[in-house]
Amino acid sequence: MWLRVCATRVLLMKLNSSRIAHPMSNMFIKSIRSSLIKNSCAYGFLASLVFLTAGPAMVNADEHGKKAQEYLEKAIKSGKEGSTEGVVSHTEEARKELIKQNKDHPYTNLQKPIYGEYEKVEHDKEIFEEMDVAIDEAKGGHTQEAVEAVERASIHLQEKEQTR
Repeated sequence: MWLRVCATRVLLMKLNSSRIAHPMSNMFIKSIRSSLIKNSCAYGFLASLVFLTAGPAMVNADEHGKKAQEYLEKAIKSGKEGSTEGVVSHTEEARKELIKQNKDHPYTNLQKPIYGEYEKVEHDKEIFEEMDVAIDEAKGGHTQEAVEAVERASIHLQEKEQTR
């Protein structure tokens, strides 16, 4: 598109600088100028519309990530106080926030992933696996193992947020 606009502008400059005696040249130049103005306004409006609609989704995804981190910290605190129910409930809330985050801002999943190519997807998988381990350990009454799993999930979440 930009190439077309640039080529049209070059054509306009050539037509303006040359002394073409063609009677339609001024009308041709005016029609090209008006179409350029209309097209640039339309594309500018379209770009701003895309930006305005995509912006809140990105902010929403960041908020869900922050809430998930807060829930994981609460789960760690509950686990250190000896409350397995707190670990389970806070970890499940963090899981819900991460699911909402992934709905707002989904990541690409390949059929045959290459290690390190999609870091966010890899961290997401690790976060959910560690949260599953934490919930299972907490339900089994193993508070220390549950806290360790939640701490690993929290580290993966922090690393995921830093890969942006």
